[in-house]
Amino acid sequence: MTAIVAVEQIEKTFPLTGGGQYIALKGIDLQIQKGEFVSLIGHSGCGKSTLLNMVAGLDLPTEGVVTLEGHPITKPGPDRMVVFQNYSLLPWRTVRE
Repeated sequence: MTAIVAVEQIEKTFPLTGGGQYIALKGIDLQIQKGEFVSLIGHSGCGKSTLLNMVAGLDLPTEGVVTLEGHPITKPGPDRMVVFQNYSLLPWRTVRE
């Protein structure tokens, strides 16, 4: 059975100001089947938001692939959403607006 969400050998690095790279995620594998409930738990700065941003299509992995129902995620789509902990996109608007 194909996983609803599959994360395969994900790596995400960010360039450092003085040169070099910060490795945010390395070698991450995850399979989420239909009907499963998954929680990401970890310390601040461990890569939870980075991984969720890739599943949402808001960021791309440096290496590896994230798929939704077998299709690679390369950009945001109407089948995924992110609810921010703190409103940050349009703070002057309400949810209804």
